[in-house]
Amino acid sequence: MLLLADIGNTTTVFGLDNGMDIGAVWRLSSSRIETEDELFVILDGLLRNMGSSLSEISGLCVASVVPRLNGSVNYFARKYMSKPAVFVKADEFVSVGLKTDNPAEIGADRLANVIGARECYGANAIVIDVGTAITIDILKDGIFAGGAILPGPATAMSALFSHTAKLPEVELFFEDHYFGTNTEDNLRIGIVNGTYFALQGIISNIIKEFEEKPRIIGTGGDVRLFINKSGFIEIDDPILTLKGLRSYYNRVKSVEKNTTG
Repeated sequence: MLLLADIGNTTTVFGLDNGMDIGAVWRLSSSRIETEDELFVILDGLLRNMGSSLSEISGLCVASVVPRLNGSVNYFARKYMSKPAVFVKADEFVSVGLKTDNPAEIGADRLANVIGARECYGANAIVIDVGTAITIDILKDGIFAGGAILPGPATAMSALFSHTAKLPEVELFFEDHYFGTNTEDNLRIGIVNGTYFALQGIISNIIKEFEEKPRIIGTGGDVRLFINKSGFIEIDDPILTLKGLRSYYNRVKSVEKNTTG
């Protein structure tokens, strides 16, 4: 079995690929995996609960946007799995072309997203990943052509709360009306509905750059805020990043096997 890890600023998602599908998915606060031993305690317990163990794990593939946690994850793999973790980066193992000014600065999660989109949905796709940040990734004719980055809804809420004296933190959800009669509604309309219309405008203009209509895929922990209201998000794939990790890892191991064999 293959262990997959999408390490984000707020949340880390682990997935377990059994060779046929990603059958188990766990979401944890990224603050809980500060050391290799903490990570062992958590994963060992999760695996035991499903009747498995770390000894059955053949490898670990990681997409991380939190550099300070990379050492802990790699120490965990070496200490408890006796092998290094495989970290996604912009190299020869990425199965899509990279047409950006500086491929080395592309986030590992974004690389995994377009790899997963290419494998599962074809050569033309737009991936909207809604988390701490919202990333929009463009896959055009099998090439990662760039995208856009916005603040995520929770980040926007946190920024307003921490930089104002009277605005409260509110539960975020899509409002069915477009102006509010109280502060909480005002905030939700501005943050959630406003982000929705920003995405709608960006996506509608990106689509004009394609000769054929791309598949539009939503993923990430907060995509639920938009998925039922959005007429432009065609596919809801909560484990797209993990699918991209699996594809990247398999490509790495295939090349290694051909090189040594």
